Amino acid sequence: MLEDIGQAIGLVLTFENLLFASVGMAVGLVFGALPGLNASVAIGLLIPFTYYLDPMVAIVALVAIGKGGNFGGSVPAVLLNIPGTPSATFTAIDGHQLTKAGKSKKALHMALWGSTLGDLFSDLVLILVAAPLAALALMVGPPEYAAIILFSLLIVGTMVGSAPLKGLVAAAFGLLLGTVGLDLFTMEDRFTFGIINLQDGIPVIPMIMGLLVVSEVFAQLRREAVSHAELRPLPVEQASQGLTARELGHELPNIVKSGALGTLIGAIPGLGATLGAFIAYSEARRSQPKDEVPVGKGSLRGIAAAEAGNSATNGSNMIPLVTLGIPGNVEAALFLGAFMIHGITPGPMLMTQQPVMLYAIFISLILANFLMLGQGFVLIRLVRYVLAVDNRLLLPAILLVAVLGTYATTRQVFDIGLMFAFGLLGYAMRRLGFTPMPTIIGFLLGPLLEDGVRRTLALSGGEFGIFFQRPITLGFLALAAVTLFAIVRHLMAQRRLPGGPGSLE
Repeated sequence: MLEDIGQAIGLVLTFENLLFASVGMAVGLVFGALPGLNASVAIGLLIPFTYYLDPMVAIVALVAIGKGGNFGGSVPAVLLNIPGTPSATFTAIDGHQLTKAGKSKKALHMALWGSTLGDLFSDLVLILVAAPLAALALMVGPPEYAAIILFSLLIVGTMVGSAPLKGLVAAAFGLLLGTVGLDLFTMEDRFTFGIINLQDGIPVIPMIMGLLVVSEVFAQLRREAVSHAELRPLPVEQASQGLTARELGHELPNIVKSGALGTLIGAIPGLGATLGAFIAYSEARRSQPKDEVPVGKGSLRGIAAAEAGNSATNGSNMIPLVTLGIPGNVEAALFLGAFMIHGITPGPMLMTQQPVMLYAIFISLILANFLMLGQGFVLIRLVRYVLAVDNRLLLPAILLVAVLGTYATTRQVFDIGLMFAFGLLGYAMRRLGFTPMPTIIGFLLGPLLEDGVRRTLALSGGEFGIFFQRPITLGFLALAAVTLFAIVRHLMAQRRLPGGPGSLE
C-alpha cells in the first residue's frame, strides 16, 4: 500500500500535472464566478480537449475545475446577491448583507476558508472509506449491481430538478438512448436507422456537450441581455478588512460540523450540494450562540456553514463512483464520462487492478484544495474584472470552443451536428421544465443496468425470481419500491391541492 501511495505521489507531482491543475482551477473559479455558468459547463466544455492528454493529467485538471467552480459561485453571491451556482444561494443570504456593510472582503475570505476546509474534510473521508467499501463491493454480483443502479436512477431522477416525475422521465429517456448501437450480446443493430456513425452507440462527448453546454448557451442567449448597470464595476469598496485568524478559529467547529453534514449528504446519489448547503445552514442557525450576530442577518457563521456544507459534497459524491461506478451528482457523472474516454472503469475493481491510479486521484483531490486556497485569494482581488465580462461576447465564444472541442475528439462533422441536435433537445427540455442531467446519468448507466440484468437472467436460465432470492438485491429493490410509492403519493397529494396539477379549480 505504501509503495502504491509513493508511486501515486510521483505520478501526480509532475510539472505537467501541476500546470494543468493550476489552469483547471483558474477556469473553474472563473466559470463559477460568472452568473449562469458553473463547473459542470466548464467540465463538459473541456472534456474533449483532455482526449489527447495523459489520463492522469486529464483527471487532475477536471478535478480542479470542479472544485474551483464550486467556490467561484460564492463570489457573485456575496458581492451582487446573484448566486453563481444554486448551492451558493445560502451563502448570498449573509454574504451580501456583509457586502452592504462594507465587509465584502471578510465575507469572501470566510467563504473561501469554509469551502476549502469543508472540501478537505470530505476528501479525507473518501480516502478512509473507499478501500473498505470497494472490498465490500467486490462481493456484489450482477443481480445486486442491477438493483443498485436501478435504485440510484430512481433517486437521481427524483432529486435532480424540481419535478420528480419529469426527472424520472428524463432518466428513462437516457436509458433509451443508451440502447442505441450494436446489441451487447447479439451484435444486432438497435435504433441506428442505418447510420454507420451510431453503430458504436451515441458518442459521449457530443451528447454531454449538447445537453449540458450548448443548451445552456441557447438558454442564456434567449434571456434578456445583461444591463449596463449589472456590468459596471462593483460599487463596493474591496479594500475592507479581511478575515482574522481569531474569527476563523472561532468558526472551525462550525465548519467541521457542516463539512460532516455535507459529506453525509454528498455520499447519497442525487442529493447534491444545494441540499448539503441547506442542511448545514439550517443547523448553524439552530445551534448558534445567542450572543452572536443571528444567522441570516450578516453572519460569518452562516457563510462558513453554507460553503462548508456545499463543498463537502465534492469528495463524498465520489464515493459511489469510485466504489460502485455510480455517479453521485452532476460532476461525478461527467467524471464517469471522462474516465470512460480514457479507458478507466470506476468501480470495485479499480482498487485492485489500478491502485496507483486510484491513490493518484485521491492525492489530486487534496492538491486541488491547496490550489483553490491560493488562487481563491487572487480571484477575490480580481473579482470586479471577472464579473464584468459581457455574456454577449462570452457565450458565442463558448459555443465556438464547444464546436472545436467536439470536432477535435473524433474529427467527424457528424458529431458536430449531433452535438447541436442534443443542444436543441436540451434547450427544449429546459423550456418544458425537464432537467437534462438525469438523461445524461441514465445514458451512462443504461448499458451497465442492461448488462447486469441480462447476465443475471443468463445465470438463472431466464428466471426473474433470482432478483428476490438474494438479500442485497431484495433490499435495494425494496428501497426502489418505497421510492416509487413516495413519488406516487406526492403526486396524488399535489393533485388534491386546490390549484395543484389536475385540480378542478
